[in-house]
This record gives sequence, structure tokens and C-alpha cells, in this order.
Amino acid sequence: MRILIGAITALTMTASITAIAHEGAHGVVKERMDGMKAIGQQVKVMVPMMKGTLPYDPAAVEKSAGIIESHAGEKLTKLFPEGSDGEPSEALPEIWEDWSKFTDLASQLESRAAELKTVAASQGSEDAFKGALVNVLKTCKSCHNDFREKK
Repeated sequence: MRILIGAITALTMTASITAIAHEGAHGVVKERMDGMKAIGQQVKVMVPMMKGTLPYDPAAVEKSAGIIESHAGEKLTKLFPEGSDGEPSEALPEIWEDWSKFTDLASQLESRAAELKTVAASQGSEDAFKGALVNVLKTCKSCHNDFREKK
């Protein structure tokens, strides 16, 4: 769990740095960068709850999970037309080389965000929230590890 929290912290710090790199993006690349930024912002809302530095707020989690869900699945994959990996994109060519794995992860993100939203909407326990959020974060990490340029 500590390793995952460390990775989450690194991801949120990287999000601040990459905002600068997004300058000059346009079209579909800008759209997907904006979507990833929105996902990252929602993670920043929930991670303090997971760490216990903020109280668990099911309403806020439900809203954040819904936003993540709205940027996942086919809504995400449609923003990756072949050949859209040039600067300033951080997308690796491996996305199109292993499209099936990429689309599976995008679908997994959508379903895991939906599960997180359901936990929050049903006033699930803090432990259930943490487990569901960890699943979302693992999906993000898997996709970033395989398909995002390391900076």
C-alpha cells in the first residue's frame, strides 16, 4: 500500500509538471490531454481521503468517479486516432501496436470508475472506497507504464 501511495504522489506531482508540456497541443491531442488532466484532478480529490488526510466524503467520491468514468472507455480510445503521437503528445506508438490491450485498459478504467461511483453512491465503507480507488489507480498506472512516454 505504501508503494502505491508513493506512486500516486509521484503521478500527481508529474501532472503539475506536464501541464507546461501541454502548451501548443491542439485538436484531438489537446482533447485527450484535457481529459487526462480532468482525471488527474479527480484523483487529487480522492487520494487525500484514501491517505486519511481528509475525511471520506462519499458525495465527492461519487462526483469524481463519475468524471473519471466520463473520460474512459470508448470516449478515451476515440481520442487516439492512429498517427496522433507526435509532439506534444506523450502517447507511445505501442498504443497502436497493441490496440487491444489499450482498449481493454480504457474499458477497465470505465468499469472500475463505475464501481467506485457505486460504492460511494451506496454509502459504502471507507475500506470499500479505498479498495475501489486502488483498482482505478492500478489501471491508470498500468496504462501509463505501457503507453505513456516517461519524462
